[in-house]
Amino acid sequence: MNTVRALNSTVSDKLRQLPRQFTRLLTRPLSLEESISNFFFSRYELVIANEENEKQVSYKTRHKVYCEEMKFEKQNATALEKDKYDDRAINCYIKHRPTGECAGTIRLVLPTEAGLSLPLEEKCAEAFENGALLPSNLDPQTVCEISRLAIPREFRVRQMRTKILPAEKLEKIKKKKSTPFNVEHFPYLSIALYLMATSVCQHLDVKHAYVLMEPKLARRMKAFGINFNPVGDAVDFKGKRVPYRVAPSVLITELAKPLQGFYEAIHKGLHAKLQAISEVSTPIVHSVQHTQKPLRIAQAA
Repeated sequence: MNTVRALNSTVSDKLRQLPRQFTRLLTRPLSLEESISNFFFSRYELVIANEENEKQVSYKTRHKVYCEEMKFEKQNATALEKDKYDDRAINCYIKHRPTGECAGTIRLVLPTEAGLSLPLEEKCAEAFENGALLPSNLDPQTVCEISRLAIPREFRVRQMRTKILPAEKLEKIKKKKSTPFNVEHFPYLSIALYLMATSVCQHLDVKHAYVLMEPKLARRMKAFGINFNPVGDAVDFKGKRVPYRVAPSVLITELAKPLQGFYEAIHKGLHAKLQAISEVSTPIVHSVQHTQKPLRIAQAA
């Protein structure tokens, strides 16, 4: 009888353990791609600024970064950093879910009307090594300029201090040394902003996105598979800057593997917002006559 009771107890224990064992079997550990996306979207929301109040969020953030923190531009009474290019730009930003604060913003400037060139070309057309590479010498429907990336100081600090992975998993990845970038200090906000811009470019069928940036930032982005290709010489514009160009369709194929899933999550997350992009932007681009080029640029080329 005792033997039977012992057997029943053992069987009961084994049966109670089955749910936990099945749970362990069915619950696989998240990949680095999934971990990055889960971490980011649990804390942040992506916004394409279609409404005026949303655009104001971007302008206010830019004033905070460019005028108050960096001193690149003069502060003004409106506390909004806006220029003539914003009338033909698409602004995007990242909202911090817990606080509602803007964690970073970026914009895409479109050529729009015939005769209007991109900011980079107006500032440093003479720096281009080959006139054929000037945006105005390409189909205006297929180019844009990415600019005004701005992340407030508190979020710049946050993205460098926050660990996107649990300590145990982080140590395992560091030991493997197979990840092409430093996961412990991962600039997820900067990367997300560039990937947002890439998603918008893909939606608008932009073939070439131009950017005027510091060479050290371009070098840093290479570790993540974001390859900005120089198209001209360095110029002195609020420090050393070089004109670069990137093909969005190529960028998403060259992304570091752990970021490919992150891009897909961003692109999917923006789907509805991309469909709702204001009709103010894209029809103007399509109305440009391809044979028309800014007279000043044509002469320079």
